[in-house]
Amino acid sequence: MKIETGLETSDRIPEKISFILTLIFLFSINFSIALCYMVFPFLLISSSISFFSNDEKLILPPYFKYLIAFSILTFVSTIFSIDRVASIKDNKELFVYLLIPVFILAIKRVSMFRIAVYTIFYSAIVSSLIGIIISAREGISLSHRLKGFSSHWMTYSGLLMMVFVFFAVFNAYEKKRTLKILNFILLIPILTSILLSLTRSTWIGIFISISIFFLYYFRKQPKLIIGVALILSILFFLLPGSIKSRVFSIFDINNVTNMDRLHMAYTTLQIVKDHPLSGVGSDNVKKVYPDYRHKNATKNNPHLHNNFFQIAAERGIFTLISFIVFFISVFIGLARKIKTGSEMEKRVSSAVLFMLISFLTAGMFEYNFGDTELKFLLLFFISLPYFRIYQVEN
Repeated sequence: MKIETGLETSDRIPEKISFILTLIFLFSINFSIALCYMVFPFLLISSSISFFSNDEKLILPPYFKYLIAFSILTFVSTIFSIDRVASIKDNKELFVYLLIPVFILAIKRVSMFRIAVYTIFYSAIVSSLIGIIISAREGISLSHRLKGFSSHWMTYSGLLMMVFVFFAVFNAYEKKRTLKILNFILLIPILTSILLSLTRSTWIGIFISISIFFLYYFRKQPKLIIGVALILSILFFLLPGSIKSRVFSIFDINNVTNMDRLHMAYTTLQIVKDHPLSGVGSDNVKKVYPDYRHKNATKNNPHLHNNFFQIAAERGIFTLISFIVFFISVFIGLARKIKTGSEMEKRVSSAVLFMLISFLTAGMFEYNFGDTELKFLLLFFISLPYFRIYQVEN
C-alpha cells in the first residue's frame, strides 16, 4: 500500500523543500528556538520561489490586515520610544507574522496537512516525556521548575498547553475509534508534564477552555457531565501534594505573586497615563518598571504578566486596539467556518477556537504573546483553517 506524503505527488523542488523546512521548523519549536531562527529565512526564500515560479494566488486570512496594522503602529511606537535601539531590536519579532502566508503556501494537500499537524503533536509528546523523566530524577519544586529544552517553564508549559487543547478538541471529532483512543492516551503524558511544570496560568487556560468545550460537546448528556466532574474531583485529591498546594494558591489573595499581578495593573495604568498614545516602546517596560511599581510590590518585573497590560504600556492604546481587533477577527473567522464550513473545516476551526481560548486565558496572567516559541505555534494554528485543502476530504 502506497502512503501519500504530499511530496511524491509534486515534481516542484521548491515546494518539496518548503514543506520539509516547515516540518523541521514545527518540530523544533519545542526544542530549539535557535534552529527555528536558522530555518526561518530559508523557509521564506523557498516559499517565495515556489509562489513566484508557479504563479500562485495567495489568499490571506481576514485577520492578517490587523496584524499589519499592529505592526505599523508598533513601528510608530518605536519612533517615540524611550530607547529606540532596544525597541528596534525587539521589532524583529514582527517579521514572524510572515509565517502565516508561508504556512498557507507550504501546505497544499490534506496529506501534507496531516503530516504537519502530527509533527507538532509528536514533538510535544517527546518534549513531555523528557519532562516526565526530568521530574522523576530531580523532583517537583518551585525552586527548580520543569522547563524541558525551553528557556523558561512558562514557555515549556505554554507550548504543551496549546497542543493539548488543540488535539483534545480535534481528536474529539475523530471518527476512527482506534485512532481516537490512541490519541487520547498520547495526550496523557502531555497533560502530566503540564501539571509537573507547576505553571498556574497554563492550568487555568486548560481548565477554562476544556470546560467550555466539554459543556458544549456533551450539552445533551448532563448525567455524563456530572459523572466526569466527580471522577475528576477524585483524581484531583490523588495528585501529589506539591501540585494540589499550587492549585490552592490560585485562590489565595495573600499569595505574593497573586498580589504582584494586581500591583502590575496599577503599574500599567500609571505608565499609560504618562504615555497613552505610543507607550514607552517595545522591550522598555522593564526599564521604567522601578519608577512606576506599586509601593507594595515585592520586585521589579521584566514585563507585566498580561498581554493587554503589556501591549498598552509598551505600545500605547491605539496599538492595543489593533491587538484586540486582531483577536476578535480571528474569533469571527473561526465562528463562521464552524457554522458554514465543510466537515474538516469545522473540526479544525473548533480545535483552533478552543486552543485560542486557552492561550488568551493564560495570557491574562502571563505575557505569552511576547514568547517567541508560543507565537510560532499560535501563528501555525490560526493559519490552519485557511489552508487550501478543505475541498478534498476523506
